[in-house]
Amino acid sequence: MDESLIYQAHYTKSDPILNYMIGKLNIHPHDTILEPCGGDGVFVDKILEKDPNIKINVFELNPTTVSALKDKYKEKANVHIKETDTLLDETVISCGTKYDKIIGNPPYGARNSEKKKELLNRVYANLYTKESYTLFLYACTRCLNEHGELSFIIPDTFLSLHRHLAIRKYLLTNTKIKEIALFPSSFFPGINFGYANLCIITLVKSSDVYCNLCNEILIRTNFRSVEELEDNDCGTKRLVSQRMVYEGVGAVLMFNSTDKIMELINNNSIPKIGDIASCVTGFYSGNDKCYLHPVSKDIKNAKKYSCVEECDIHTALLTEREKKQGIQTEDCYVPVVKGGNTEYVKPNHWFMDWSAKAILEYKASKKCRFQNSDFYFKNGIGIPMIRSSKLTGALIDGRLFDQSIVGVFPKDETLVNYLLGFFNSSVCTELINAINPSTNNSANYIKKIPFVVPNDETKSIVDLRVKKYCGIIKRRE
Repeated sequence: MDESLIYQAHYTKSDPILNYMIGKLNIHPHDTILEPCGGDGVFVDKILEKDPNIKINVFELNPTTVSALKDKYKEKANVHIKETDTLLDETVISCGTKYDKIIGNPPYGARNSEKKKELLNRVYANLYTKESYTLFLYACTRCLNEHGELSFIIPDTFLSLHRHLAIRKYLLTNTKIKEIALFPSSFFPGINFGYANLCIITLVKSSDVYCNLCNEILIRTNFRSVEELEDNDCGTKRLVSQRMVYEGVGAVLMFNSTDKIMELINNNSIPKIGDIASCVTGFYSGNDKCYLHPVSKDIKNAKKYSCVEECDIHTALLTEREKKQGIQTEDCYVPVVKGGNTEYVKPNHWFMDWSAKAILEYKASKKCRFQNSDFYFKNGIGIPMIRSSKLTGALIDGRLFDQSIVGVFPKDETLVNYLLGFFNSSVCTELINAINPSTNNSANYIKKIPFVVPNDETKSIVDLRVKKYCGIIKRRE
């Protein structure tokens, strides 16, 4: 395996970031300090500038880097370099050695061997183990002394993603989070993540759960430059109660929202989309190059696919048997709704082989995902898994929908048009951005969107407007 994929080391070369992080830790001469992923020693160097004699333990997995660190600090008896896998180090797992301060820039998305995956799943059974940085955050926090402090620079995805719920709840109850500074990954020299921005989290270990939940987190955002990190007066500031986060929907740190939006999302008296509709992901053939076909090569992302012949498209309504077991005739290609941020109506640009033969092949394939098949060919709304700056929804209109779509099927079908209008509104975009600021949607996030059930008059007005707008779009096609 490529060494860079194993270690995923992104060295911290920015003086403002280093100064900010060191400054957040109240370092004293008697402190014991851990740098859990040593890299080229930039954190160690900064700490030694403050106190040349302070005791620092440095853990590093890469043998070449370990050798360079040992050579670099060979004259420093107070700097101890250890070649070890921090996440599987016995002193870390057992918390056999505790520290007053821990600082670092843990690897993001490191690739692991199958053997290591098994070990991580066993040691960190309650956490999402496919993301290394959250494991470092958990393991190192456990190794702090009571009132010990930690400062890490990490992606911001753990603040909201559903898969990181366990680490959020652990931090909210076992620490006082002093400050979270959020900034673009472009501030980090040489790095620009497409999937996330970065944050620096500074926290204090505390066994007093009540006091932890009473703590208020200072969240800083909207920095114009990396240098502004060091200026406490720069950026936008807000205080958020740890208890409010812990007791809120998904324990999400909604740093993109207003207080009003947070209250709306966390109001248990207001139903959520998951209460009034089924939210499910759709079909995957396992081999789209074989089974999926566009109407034209001019369709976006269609160049590598062969086009469907018009005579092969099934235009009649499917029988219940055909929905389940496939079409026996030659016109066996059915329209499928795919991803892409299109509002209200998606034209029939893509078609899936739905022959009886193909259905048997799908069901026999280990790669195929014949998931939530009870919802295929029903009336609902398709929301793309990957969104742009705005959330969009389009009618499924009795078509198949694929796994790049979250299908929303209201229990009361008369709400379809109202929901369609709601999903394409700026209000809904603001709500989903607060719940999950990343560009990746899943059914779990859609389910959490609050939904105020309309009165009959409002519903009727919206229904008419949405139907009229959809009609205009369809006539343009």
